[in-house]
Amino acid sequence: MSATANVNYQFTITAPDFERDLLKALLITALKETDLVFSPARRKIETSVELFSVTCGCVIAGGTECGDHAARLLSGFLIKQVGEGGFVVERVFGRTRKKRQIVDRKLGSGRRPLALRDPY
Repeated sequence: MSATANVNYQFTITAPDFERDLLKALLITALKETDLVFSPARRKIETSVELFSVTCGCVIAGGTECGDHAARLLSGFLIKQVGEGGFVVERVFGRTRKKRQIVDRKLGSGRRPLALRDPY
């Protein structure tokens, strides 16, 4: 399987009353499962994750086996929680952190996305 270089998966939750803490828990679960498949060291090197501070969403850096795997797992977990219509995933090619911050400001948060700390 070939990975697509420089792609980010941007998840946005559209379901009403979805708790940000639940998204954080699902994201941590997806990362732990990815660690079981690829090893924690490889996942930390190949994958970066950001959880947005105000809007209910996150970004997973893909383009590697680990990143793509974590994004697939999170998609599956979200389908179980909110259904296919409860969230949106966008593939963003070559988008930098600075551009994501500008988009986040346009959405009204005015703050940088929070980096999800490694649970270990």
